[in-house]
Amino acid sequence: MNDSAELAPPSVERPFTSFEQLLQALSTHLAAPDTTHALLLVDLQDPLKIQAQLGFRACAALMAALAHEFGAAIGARGSVLRLGETSFCVIVNGVRNQGHALLAAEKLYRAADQRMSAQTASLKPVLHIGIALCPRDATEPEALVRKAQLASAAARSRSERAVIYDEACAEQVLKPAQLGVAFAEALQSGTLCVHYQPKIRIDSGAVAGVEALMRWLSKGRPVATPDVFIPLAEEAGLMNDVTWFAINNAVRTSDAIGNLNVAVNVSAGMLHHREFVEMIETAVQTWRIKPGHLTLELTEGALVADFAQATTRLKRVRELGVRVSIDDFGTGYSSLSYFKKIPADEIKIDKSFVLRMIDDQADQRMVEAILSLARQFDLEVVAEGVENRETLDLLSRLGCHYAQGYLFAAAMDEERLREWLNAAASGRALRDYRAQQ
Repeated sequence: MNDSAELAPPSVERPFTSFEQLLQALSTHLAAPDTTHALLLVDLQDPLKIQAQLGFRACAALMAALAHEFGAAIGARGSVLRLGETSFCVIVNGVRNQGHALLAAEKLYRAADQRMSAQTASLKPVLHIGIALCPRDATEPEALVRKAQLASAAARSRSERAVIYDEACAEQVLKPAQLGVAFAEALQSGTLCVHYQPKIRIDSGAVAGVEALMRWLSKGRPVATPDVFIPLAEEAGLMNDVTWFAINNAVRTSDAIGNLNVAVNVSAGMLHHREFVEMIETAVQTWRIKPGHLTLELTEGALVADFAQATTRLKRVRELGVRVSIDDFGTGYSSLSYFKKIPADEIKIDKSFVLRMIDDQADQRMVEAILSLARQFDLEVVAEGVENRETLDLLSRLGCHYAQGYLFAAAMDEERLREWLNAAASGRALRDYRAQQ
């Protein structure tokens, strides 16, 4: 794109009222033979926020001005097609390579920056530009737009200005959606299950209980880890079903194994669900376990999101007799002013500190500080991530109450848990059970 092309009269279409109209216009622009085209799909982030700031009329005028600025930036080699009120399809003809297409995207960004800054100093553009090349990526208009959409979504996900389509874009954007659908089916089909990891009393080696951990398996192999499928469940609005599944299975197992203490993780969204307390009460009553045999584990972040509501609900849960544990303690951002008001029975030291405490003095001091704080508030302490005897011995000297980790056992299904508990029936669970299998 040379300077003379930039100064040529821009070609700008009015907003299309339908996707079919856009495809028809694209067909016309892509009809030139022996020419490589780039389709740049330009999406404005938070257009409703801009509309709220400027007002409807001023925002509409700004979008029209942006279209003309984009046309001027691209020049005679390109055309600007409006898509809806706040998106733009920019066609650039005669693109030599990917760098040429990215240069066009940068010119669009600069044009937007100048126009929006002229509107008001506080208005800064956040554009996500997805680029698809014709004929490399597609020759049909609809397929080309689809590739550009995937690249734009990838740009938004990566917080980048512009991304040129490749297979990684499709995988990044589509795989979570596909996993989300598969996860919803897993919740109904039974491939979602609960495994249990023992918690050991350090002073005696006795089994103090287990933590219930969600697993998504297919033919015995993991489909995705919890850090992947739990956010999918939250986005799909399935956390109510997932939490009920976990709690119901956990208390059933507790009842079946003779009132075994069991802890269940609860997300921030579920804690603030209007039926949260009723769900806990129903599970306890359905399986007729002693409420004190159930512990709910929540992170600091789940509490501070709406601290007043969180503490009110946790107090109601504790009134039922259910215990409350603060998980991953030390990694959150809550201040001591919050901490002193948390209605909890125990805290769990995050494994990131425990794993390194033998070799890292800073992590050891962090563990010591958490234990000292817990003593001041009469809280029990569980150390996660205990993988060797040296770490366990140090935790014992420091006065930690409970330990959990691979030194004792990995998470296992209910059948293997029964076997493990039978092997530990002597009251001494300090053994690497996995090595005996």
